[in-house]
Amino acid sequence: MVVKLCKSAVVTLACLGAVIPAVANVEPGVKAFERGHPSSALRNWLPLAREGNPKAQNNVGLMYERGLGVSQSYSEAMRWYRLAADQGLPEANHNLGLLYYSGYGTEVNDREAFKRFRAAAEKELPESLYMLGLMVYFGKATSPNPETAMQLFESAATQGYAEAQYMVGYLMQSGDLGKPRPDAAFVWSKLAAEKGIELATDLNYMTTLVLDEAEQARAQQLTDLCRSSNFTDCPK
Repeated sequence: MVVKLCKSAVVTLACLGAVIPAVANVEPGVKAFERGHPSSALRNWLPLAREGNPKAQNNVGLMYERGLGVSQSYSEAMRWYRLAADQGLPEANHNLGLLYYSGYGTEVNDREAFKRFRAAAEKELPESLYMLGLMVYFGKATSPNPETAMQLFESAATQGYAEAQYMVGYLMQSGDLGKPRPDAAFVWSKLAAEKGIELATDLNYMTTLVLDEAEQARAQQLTDLCRSSNFTDCPK
């Protein structure tokens, strides 16, 4: 899983305009963070967080989790994430879910991770749709269900989330959902590979071993259509 910020995060930063309206502006801190000035970002966010701004609370939690501008502390990270999550911020629920899933600052707790990812996934956060899909696929805190996992992965994939695009391709090729569909797997693995997912490159190569040249050309056309339609006209 690749750590990025704002758009495709493992640890998610609550960006400008993300979910909670009519609160003080966290944008100056976001810009400072993106310029590589975590202390300046923290000076913007911390007063807002103390006033109850959920975006700022989530972002302060991120700073404590990573030890940016403050001493690293998972317990403080969890405290700030929880304050934001209690106000319904999906990024904060996602970040709490990751701590419980990985056992950072707490015991591994799949049930709590599942709960947090599900809460954020209900707000269509792609990172959480993906993580919930993984938990459903592998049967963590629930029964394994590849069909439901696929639905979750597709919801994230059509938002452009590369890791989920890979998993959609993987499930289409694996036979977990019935007869393998290498043409469809080609499309989704190609899209994920273009975004740097190395496993997707391997998967895409595997599909070419069972597709002839004409089928590969058609699959490439479907890939181009899927991409140009902003993932609304893709194999399902």
